[in-house]
Amino acid sequence: MQRILNALIQFRNVVLYLLLLFFALIFINGNSEFHKTIFSRYGFYVSQRFQSMKYQISHFFSLSEVNKKLLEENTALKALELQNNSIALYPDALTQKVRFPFKVVGANVIKNGFLSQRNYVILGRGKAGGIQPEMAVISKNGVVGLVQDVSENYSNVISILHQDMKINVRLKNNRAFGSLAWKGKHPQDFQIEDIVTSSQIRVGDTLITGGMSSYFPVGIPLGKVIQLDSSQLDGYYTIDVKLFEDPSQVQYVYLVENQDREEITDINQKKNP
Repeated sequence: MQRILNALIQFRNVVLYLLLLFFALIFINGNSEFHKTIFSRYGFYVSQRFQSMKYQISHFFSLSEVNKKLLEENTALKALELQNNSIALYPDALTQKVRFPFKVVGANVIKNGFLSQRNYVILGRGKAGGIQPEMAVISKNGVVGLVQDVSENYSNVISILHQDMKINVRLKNNRAFGSLAWKGKHPQDFQIEDIVTSSQIRVGDTLITGGMSSYFPVGIPLGKVIQLDSSQLDGYYTIDVKLFEDPSQVQYVYLVENQDREEITDINQKKNP
């Protein structure tokens, strides 16, 4: 209390000036319509600025919650998109109920790149978030890789930009299947192997996931054919493809779990003991 009194005494002239100014403004505002209008205008301006600042501060602190809700909505929409892509490729399925065994969850990318021939992606989601090894990892416009190892809160993904990683693919306009592999240079430059030269393929054809593995749903758009070479004597095309999206620049991904994968693996082992 003594410090407050000492401060008032020390700054008494300033305090007295502010008090007199305050009462003068109240007196002018009550006796002059002109000044009342001016004060009202400035008061409205100050109030708007204050409200705007208040909104921006509250909006900033709620961004994480807003982003979380948006990501949840995007994940749900991605699941519907994958299911619709699968149905669109098989028109007969439109007349009957189709089972879609894939579950989709989202995750942020912690680390990504393409500086070596064997690249990996680290995700900020692990066992605690329902992630398991061998889950497929896709992005908004393509494939990112396959989960290899999982800790409590993080996942290690074998990137599609890995020389040992091959993805089963097909051409959208026909049933020509092959394997997609990275060429080891630019992150969007890939090559398709194992498609015979009797297949009708043209430059500009769209490439999609083939659905022959138990990891990736059929119909995920990947890229376009940019060059064809059928000059080899082994009867197979050399096909160069450019992906729609740069896998090394992806910041948010969707993890796809095939809930029937174990059943498929078991029946395949019984067929091929």
